[in-house]
Amino acid sequence: MIESIFYGERLPIDEWAHRYSYAESTLRRFFSRTQPILMSYGLTMTFNPVDFQGPEANIRKFFFDFYYAGEQTPHTIRPPEGLHPIVLQELAGNLGTYELGTGTTVSAFYYHLYITMVRVEQGRLVTLPDWLREIDYQEKDFHLLYSLQAIIKKEYGIFLPKSEFSWLHLSVITKRTIHRRDQEIVFSQRFNRWPEIERLVAEYLSNPFFDQWETETLKNFITSFFVSRKINDAISPVLNKELVEVTTIVKKNHRNLYDKHTTFLGNHVKELSFSSTDLEEIVVSFTMYMTMLLQAYQPKKKVLFLLEGDYLLVQSIRLQARQQLGETHELLFLPLQELTQQRLTAQQVDLIVTNYRPYLFEYHIQANYVLMNTLPDANDWVRIKHRLNPIADHLT
Repeated sequence: MIESIFYGERLPIDEWAHRYSYAESTLRRFFSRTQPILMSYGLTMTFNPVDFQGPEANIRKFFFDFYYAGEQTPHTIRPPEGLHPIVLQELAGNLGTYELGTGTTVSAFYYHLYITMVRVEQGRLVTLPDWLREIDYQEKDFHLLYSLQAIIKKEYGIFLPKSEFSWLHLSVITKRTIHRRDQEIVFSQRFNRWPEIERLVAEYLSNPFFDQWETETLKNFITSFFVSRKINDAISPVLNKELVEVTTIVKKNHRNLYDKHTTFLGNHVKELSFSSTDLEEIVVSFTMYMTMLLQAYQPKKKVLFLLEGDYLLVQSIRLQARQQLGETHELLFLPLQELTQQRLTAQQVDLIVTNYRPYLFEYHIQANYVLMNTLPDANDWVRIKHRLNPIADHLT
């Protein structure tokens, strides 16, 4: 029945009851169970005909979550297979040259596009703030997307107005990245109309926890995140809604950081001035985003390994060290001729790791160190990571 509503087949409830051999009262009870979910999207259900009632942006958000983000079933609607090839063909030579970029996935993009096409074909158009639409119309990436108008009309007989391409573009670019600092800077420069965001970010990063971090990098990403939330809020607060499953995972796995963000953002709720967005939705998404940033941009430290044992075992530990720490820290393995008290004393390292206890006494090691097992296990690597950067305490 949701599929029928999606495709514009709007029948009164008595016809649905007849089609599925239910009493009308029974069918109404079934629908009553969906009301709490629909209400969380700012929607209600009408019965003559059976349809969703509410802002168009909210309805599209519901369909996106229902069909893309929700559990896939045999009844899940998917974009037509031919949509992807014609987009690739039309944009050939221009793909990958984006100024703003996005953190969204390929399938998510096509769901946004297909939902837009289906709703527009039914005459259901979205409404955007004038100022936001005019800013978006100036974007190079928007015009790349807008160039699909003719081919969609030709292949599917659906004419998407310019404003609908803006909706599509904004739906995509508000999904920000954690790896393209250059694009995050451009995004904020183009769309940030809220000076209070910079003050908020500055206060957040003033926490002593960030003293050893490259805060300028973090500032660019965090600013971009809040700009994206404010854009969503300007279109419809429901666009900031997170799935219940996501909220549950964040509260379970990152409770410490979630609670800190609840307190921090709660103290700035007036300054952020979200219209009617539930603060919890912002806290959940911000916690997810910061968890990734803190892991990706943790301070790089110098780690000296003093290893002993069977020659194959030592090489195995080195390999594990590179796999466990090589992407985020600088690793040093001293050759035999350099292993002297003078060399160890002069070496500027943040942590010494050894599997050979006598070294702690022979070389009078005073620096921070971790003594691991002769053959290190998973717990050893957890201890090493914690000593290098105790973000685990901050995140969990």
